[in-house]
Amino acid sequence: MMDLTATPESDPSQASASPPMPVSPVQLADPVSTFDTLSSQDWSFTDDNTAHTTHDLHPYPAKFIPQLPANLIVRLSMPGDLVLDPFGGSATTAVEAVRLGRRVISLDANPLSAVIGRAKTGFLDEPVRLELERLSAIVARRISPKTNPRQRHFTLDLDERTVPPIPNVHKWFEKHVIGELCFLREAIDDATSGLSRDLASVALSRLIVRVSNQESETRYVSTQKDVRPQDTLRLFVRSLTRVLRRLKESARDLQYSDARFLVGDTRFDLADKVPAKSVDLIVTSPPYANATDYHLYHRFRMFWLGFDPRVFGRIEIGSHLRHQRDASGFEEYVADLKLSLDACRRSLAPGRYASFVVGDARFRGATFSTSTALCSAAESVGFDVVGVIDRHLHRTRRSFSKPAQRARTEQIVVLQKPNRPISVWLAPPPYRMWEYERDLRCREIASLTGAALERATATETVRLRLRQPDLWQARRLAFTQSLHPVRRRSPALPTWQRWLEHGDDTTPGGRKDPKYATHGIHPFKGKFYPQLAKSLINISGAPLGSTLLDPYCGSGTAVLEGMLSGLAAYGCDLNPLAAKIAMAKTSVLILPRQAVESATRALLSRVSEPAAGTRESLDQFPEETRDELCRWFPVPVLNKLNWLLDQARRHEHPALVEFFEVVVSSLVREVSQQDPSDLRIRRRKPPLEDAPVLQLFHARLLQQYERLDAYWTVAGRQPGRTIRPIITCGDSSKPGGFRELGLASASVDCVVTSPPYATALPYIDTDRLSLLAVLGLTTRERTTLESQLTGSREIRTVARRKTEEQLLDSSASEALPPQIVRLVRRIYRANRSADVGFRRANMPALLWRYFLQMRGNLRNVSRVLKPGAKAIYVVGDSRTRAGDRWTAIDTCDSIVRIGQMVGLRHVDSIEISVTRDNHKHIRNAITKNRIEVFQRD
Repeated sequence: MMDLTATPESDPSQASASPPMPVSPVQLADPVSTFDTLSSQDWSFTDDNTAHTTHDLHPYPAKFIPQLPANLIVRLSMPGDLVLDPFGGSATTAVEAVRLGRRVISLDANPLSAVIGRAKTGFLDEPVRLELERLSAIVARRISPKTNPRQRHFTLDLDERTVPPIPNVHKWFEKHVIGELCFLREAIDDATSGLSRDLASVALSRLIVRVSNQESETRYVSTQKDVRPQDTLRLFVRSLTRVLRRLKESARDLQYSDARFLVGDTRFDLADKVPAKSVDLIVTSPPYANATDYHLYHRFRMFWLGFDPRVFGRIEIGSHLRHQRDASGFEEYVADLKLSLDACRRSLAPGRYASFVVGDARFRGATFSTSTALCSAAESVGFDVVGVIDRHLHRTRRSFSKPAQRARTEQIVVLQKPNRPISVWLAPPPYRMWEYERDLRCREIASLTGAALERATATETVRLRLRQPDLWQARRLAFTQSLHPVRRRSPALPTWQRWLEHGDDTTPGGRKDPKYATHGIHPFKGKFYPQLAKSLINISGAPLGSTLLDPYCGSGTAVLEGMLSGLAAYGCDLNPLAAKIAMAKTSVLILPRQAVESATRALLSRVSEPAAGTRESLDQFPEETRDELCRWFPVPVLNKLNWLLDQARRHEHPALVEFFEVVVSSLVREVSQQDPSDLRIRRRKPPLEDAPVLQLFHARLLQQYERLDAYWTVAGRQPGRTIRPIITCGDSSKPGGFRELGLASASVDCVVTSPPYATALPYIDTDRLSLLAVLGLTTRERTTLESQLTGSREIRTVARRKTEEQLLDSSASEALPPQIVRLVRRIYRANRSADVGFRRANMPALLWRYFLQMRGNLRNVSRVLKPGAKAIYVVGDSRTRAGDRWTAIDTCDSIVRIGQMVGLRHVDSIEISVTRDNHKHIRNAITKNRIEVFQRD
């Protein structure tokens, strides 16, 4: 299985030689300490690699190195935040934002910038790859073989109407080059769309200068070049191959890309294109004054991609030619910056930062301090100046532009929008909440934002006044779908929960979705739903990056929610199927998206083949389990299950094997002789002779893939880092029960768990056939396992008698609180004097063992909890027959007493509405659920 004991992943920052540590929302709210942290950084990055990810996909003048935005993004924002670059240029900020788990908006007046940006941040999935490979084949077919003696005379037919309106086009391009470029443009238009069109356009744009008569990228002079017929086509195929290879190599960095590229003038268009107060961080490097002419550098590229560089040139800020044409100086540049700053301030959320990388300007032999002018302009439009940092430039990293070549330093100007409170509406979820969910909503709002809320208003859209960091923390709420700034024209900010459940759907349905991400991968009885787990994590007050423990993790609901909430989650369960499901749920979300997509598509394809599943073999099942398997499955069904397991286990990555095996397990009960309506293992009537195993698996795997795809679409919006959970199969009630998890004393920030209820559910019976068919556990192994599970209904006669002796011994009151001792003894005496069956006879010993196991668990939890940390248990009362009357098993109060006995302070109880599944034999079902909250002093 996948190694889930690895160190939790750190904030990815391969762009920096020494990766900066992530910050917290509280740290970000303090500009003094924030600037001190920035000032301690070495900003020269002389020896760092600047060509990683897709940064070198397309040439672009005067771009800043990726280490600059990478470090600013990590130090001035949180994962899931929205980053804006109002002078997007070559998309350096955008690529780093995506790579570091942020959303991004990039705006630039150059339309080519948007094409390059979409290409650089695009995720190369299989449909895009196939489309580009087809385009490459189309172009390759038009290239004559090298052995063709007429190769040098081969030309494509040229339709002059398809030639872009380039002045003096024949001066700059040979006729055969023009024909081949026109052919490539037409082929791209016909064969591609969306991202594949952007990638093909970038592949074309990359070679334009090379096949033109322009001397070089940096010299706009005509010179004769030896570009032979078909060279352009060959270069395009190579260029496209390189683009594909770069995107494939960068797939993991770009797998959750959430980037928007806008074309417009920052001075006048930003306010209309980016809503007010919606941006969490601005990182940009505006064009340096009188230094570069971007429209001239990209002149021919823009023409061939369908844009007019002359239109761009008329509005380009800082353009050397524009300043010459208008006879303007530094004052005009500063005026343009001031307009841009005002638009940026409007888009930024209160308390958040804007960083500008600038350099001094030269006009008519005089040097002007851009940073000084920028700070003055920023203050005039309402920014606070946090500070200015000098960055020394290496001589090999300076611009080719003569005015910029003189620069020895750049400045990083850090600004902050004043952290004033704003009024927001907190909208409840679109579904009807239970009464206890309203209570939980009040509690989590108070825990995350500090705002007290009346329970009666919990179902309403609540108005609060919040400032950072409470405004940011509100995004983590479970029972709130969005934050609406009260002022008009400000957009609603969806919570992370809203995105997980409904994605970008603007009209979400009125139902709660408990199966988002991988929560619905496998049925599991007695689990609590993810919204409840998330709200309890929020109520615990555990900060981002802290440690969550679920000592009865079951199918991994709380562990997965911990991971999705930016916590380091740990879980254990004695049931190996439960641990396997929990591992599959979490590990598949950490795997590279490209690997999961490729493997899943391949398996779906194999399952759909006509000969799939026809092999008659049981080689995937241990020999000692085959007789029992044949009693519970028709032979044709076993053959198909065997084939599916064989296909699943062929993958090299253990986590993919885990994932596919769990999907197989999810349908085992459905295709067996077990009655699916019965929690216990009773046979269905009439028996099955066969079942559509492959069709069911195909539908189940496709459903999981679609849910994964929906998660990948929003994964870049997660508030907090994704930290790999650690999950083991173990007993949390034994001494040293968390040793395998590597948890030291006082190391856990919160515990959220729902332990098995006393004798309530037959976990092993319910999933006996998955344990048999998928995990290969024999009858003896399952029986042993079942007797060890907390809350088990099974106990051997010898063990029962020994347990009863402990119960009746005078020292029993030292083992458990006296109320529990009296309850269990009363049930023992009542059942002993009555004519009862073996299950009622076993009940006192089972209850005594259960409460002893809970004592062991709570003692272990008390040991690993930090002082002041909370342990939250979701538990329930049930009932049993004692003699001739029903007796309540007050598990909730008993758990509280045991917790207090081992040194935990009980701080709260929250009633939960009881819901019942429609199953047979539920007379002993749960009568009351409660959330019990403990705290370690």
